[in-house]
Amino acid sequence: MRAADSPNCDGSRFALDPLMARWTRSPKLLKWFVGQHIVNGVSVAAGVMAVGIASSAIFGFRAGQPATLGAISGSISDFPAPVRVKARTMLTGFALALLSTSAIQLVAGSVAAQIVMIGVIAFVAGLVTGLGRWALAMSMQMLVPMVFVLGLPPTNFAGALRDEALLALGGFAYIGVALLFTRLVEASDRRMMTSEAFRELAAYLRAFARFADPGGDLPEIYGALIRQQAALSEQLQAARALLLTHAHAIPERVRLAATIGVLLDVFDALVAAQCDLPRLRAAPFARTLLTRIGVLLRAAALDIQHLSLDLLAHREPSLPADHSIARDAMRREVQRLLDLADTPDDSREAITNTASRLDAVRRQIFRLERTLRDDAAAETAIASVDLKAFTPMRSYDLRALRVHLAPESPVFRYAVRLSLAMMAGGLAATELGGEGHGNWVLLTIAVILRPGYGLTRQRRDDRLVGTLIGCVVASGAVAYVPVGALVAVQAGSLALTHAFVRQNYRVASIGASMMALISLHLIDPHGAAPVLARLADTIIGAAIAQLFNFFWPSWEIVEAPKLARRLLARAAGFAAVALREDAPDQDYRLARKNLIEAVTALSDSAARMGGEPRGAQRGLDEMSAMLIAVSVFVAHVSAARLDIQAAEVSDAPMASGGMEPTRTWLIARLGADPGVKTRLETPNDAPLARLRAAAIDMADAVEAYLIASRPE
Repeated sequence: MRAADSPNCDGSRFALDPLMARWTRSPKLLKWFVGQHIVNGVSVAAGVMAVGIASSAIFGFRAGQPATLGAISGSISDFPAPVRVKARTMLTGFALALLSTSAIQLVAGSVAAQIVMIGVIAFVAGLVTGLGRWALAMSMQMLVPMVFVLGLPPTNFAGALRDEALLALGGFAYIGVALLFTRLVEASDRRMMTSEAFRELAAYLRAFARFADPGGDLPEIYGALIRQQAALSEQLQAARALLLTHAHAIPERVRLAATIGVLLDVFDALVAAQCDLPRLRAAPFARTLLTRIGVLLRAAALDIQHLSLDLLAHREPSLPADHSIARDAMRREVQRLLDLADTPDDSREAITNTASRLDAVRRQIFRLERTLRDDAAAETAIASVDLKAFTPMRSYDLRALRVHLAPESPVFRYAVRLSLAMMAGGLAATELGGEGHGNWVLLTIAVILRPGYGLTRQRRDDRLVGTLIGCVVASGAVAYVPVGALVAVQAGSLALTHAFVRQNYRVASIGASMMALISLHLIDPHGAAPVLARLADTIIGAAIAQLFNFFWPSWEIVEAPKLARRLLARAAGFAAVALREDAPDQDYRLARKNLIEAVTALSDSAARMGGEPRGAQRGLDEMSAMLIAVSVFVAHVSAARLDIQAAEVSDAPMASGGMEPTRTWLIARLGADPGVKTRLETPNDAPLARLRAAAIDMADAVEAYLIASRPE
C-alpha cells in the first residue's frame, strides 16, 4: 500500500497526464462512466437500432415500428448474466410480453374491456415479482409492451395480428442479436464485473478510513460503513452470478472467480481491524496514529481502484510499486507509543492489535493481486470451495407464487395496488381524450409504482424532473437537428435509459423522455412535438401512482422484525463456524455470505423505512443501534478468528481449546430465551471478554428493537 495521500508521494505511479490522473482517481466519475452499465446500455441501443433499421428497410419506417417496439420490449430484461441464464430470462420475459400484448389487442374494441384487461395484466405483473428481485424486469416486460401497443394507431383485427407478428419478430430478432453479442464479449463482461467489485471494495476502504477522524460522529461513521457494505454485497451478488458459472472451464475464469473469495478475505481483515479503533479514537494521545492509519487506508483504496482499472487494460493486472511510506510512518508511530512509559496497557493492546490487523489487510491485498496473475494461486484459493453453493439460482416455477396469494403478503398487496392504479390511469386517459395520452399516463404509473412506499416516492420525483429535462432537450433536438442525425440521438437516448435505469433513475427518465418524443417525431415529422402534453401526462401518472402508494401499503415495520431475528440467527451461526479452528473453509464462507446478506437486507429495510411517513416508522433509532451492535460483534468475531489462525497450539487463550468455552457460551447466549440467559455460566478467559460483551450488547440491541417495533 502506498502513501498516495502523503505529501512525500509524487504520484508518479500514474503514467498519465495530470487531468487523466485526477479523472481515474475520482470514484464518482469512474462509477458513472466506467462500468458494466455503460457497455450494457450501448449494446442494447445498438441491438435495438439494428432491428429498427432492418425492419424499416424491409417494411418501411412507419410500418416497421411494431418490430422496433418489439426489440425494445425484448431488451427490458437484457442485463449482464451468463448466456444460458440470460437466454432463459429474456425468452421467458418476452413470452410474458407477447401474452400481455395479445390480450390487450383482443379487447381493443371495448374501452371497458381494455381497462379490465389492463388491471388483470398489471396484477399478474405485480405477482411475478414474488419470484425474486431479479424478476422485476420480467414484470416490466408485461407492462411496458402493453403500453406500447395501446399507443399504436387504431386498426382492424388483421392489422392487430400484423402488428403482433411484427412485434414478436422484432423481439426475437433482438434476443438473437443480444445473445450473440453476449457470447462474443463474455470474457470482457467478467473482467468488467470483477473490476466493479474491486471499486466497491475501494469505496469500503474509504468509508473505513473515516474511523481515523477523531472528530467524526461514530454512529454516522458506522452508518456510512454499513451502507457501503450493502453496496459491496449487492455488487458481489451480481458478480457471483456471472463469474461462478462454469468457472473451472478456462484459467482466466478460475482467476476471476477466485478473486471473489480473496476479496472477501480482504473484507474480513478490514472488519477485524475495526475491533479496537473505537478505543483508539477515545485516546487523545493516539491522534497522530489515527492520522497515519487514515492515510494508509486511503492509499490502499487508491491501490485497489488502480487494480480495478488495470484489470480492464491488461491480462495480468498489477498493483503499483510497493510504496511503504504510509505503512512505515504508521509503524514508527506505533513504536513511539509503545515506548512511552505512560501508555496504558489496554491502549498498548489496541495499538498492537490494530497494526497487526492492518498488516493482515495489506497481505490480503497482495494476495488479491497474485490471484489475478497466477493460475496456481487462484486454484489454491478456490480448491476447497463448491462454487455451486454460492451461485445465485433463479426459479421460474410459478408454484412458488402460491405463498403470495394471501392478503398479508406484501407481494399480493403490491399486485392489487398496481392493478388498481393502472386501471385508474386507463380511466383518466380515456377522460382526457385524444391519441397518445393513455400510453404515457400508464407508462408513468408502471415505472413509478413500486412495492415500497419510499422507493415509489423517490421514483416519482425522479420521473417528474427527468421528464421535464428530457422534454426540453428533445424539443430543442427536434427543432434544430436534421432528421438523419435524430436517429443517432434516439439511439443515444435508449442507451442512456438502459444504462442508468438501475444506477440513477432520474438520468434514465431523461433518456426515456427523449427517446419517446424523438420517436413520435420520426413517425410524424410534420406533427407538433407534444412536449406540454407529455409533461401534463407525466404529472397525472405520477399523481395517480402517489395516491395508490397509500392504498393497502406494506410498511417496512411488518417485515423488519423478521429480518432482525434472522440477522441474530445468522450472526450466531457465523460465530459458531468462525470460532472453530477445524471449520471447513466452505462452511465459513457460506456463513459469512449469509451474514453479509442478512446485514444488507436489514440495512436496506432501514433505508426504506426512513422514506416512509413518520407514523409508519417504529424503532428506527433502535434499528440503527442494532446494526452498529452487530457490526461491532462481527468485528470481534473476525478478529478472534484471525487470532486463532495466527496462534500456535501452545497459545491457549487464542487456540481453539481456549476458544471453545466462549464459542459454546455464545451459541447458547444468542439462541437462548430471556429466562435462560441469566443462568448461563460465563467463561472466565479474559482475552475474550470484549467478544462476550459485544455479543451481549448485540443481543440486547436486537431485543430493544423488537420491543420498540411492537404495535402500540
